[in-house]
Amino acid sequence: MIIEAYFTRIVSGGEKMYGFAETVNGEVIYIPARCVEEFDLTEDDVGTRNKMAVIENEKDGTGYVCTTLLIEDSALQQAYHMLKEEVERLHSILDANGINYE
Repeated sequence: MIIEAYFTRIVSGGEKMYGFAETVNGEVIYIPARCVEEFDLTEDDVGTRNKMAVIENEKDGTGYVCTTLLIEDSALQQAYHMLKEEVERLHSILDANGINYE
């Protein structure tokens, strides 16, 4: 299931890595160490709203466990345009200096 939730706690220092998020309906989502590390989450991310894929918490049947964070298309599109502009800038520098890059 895909849910939008706000990060409420991220622990990413030392040996322990985990986090929690909460939906607007008050449902709690546990964020395992794998997700914290993979998406480089820190305390600075607390309070941000994110889409995430979740499964029901099988341990005690309450709440959810995050399986991955989802990056919205607009963020991907923005990153694509930024990288495209950088490649074009580098091409112009190489062209200006007569360097063949193909």
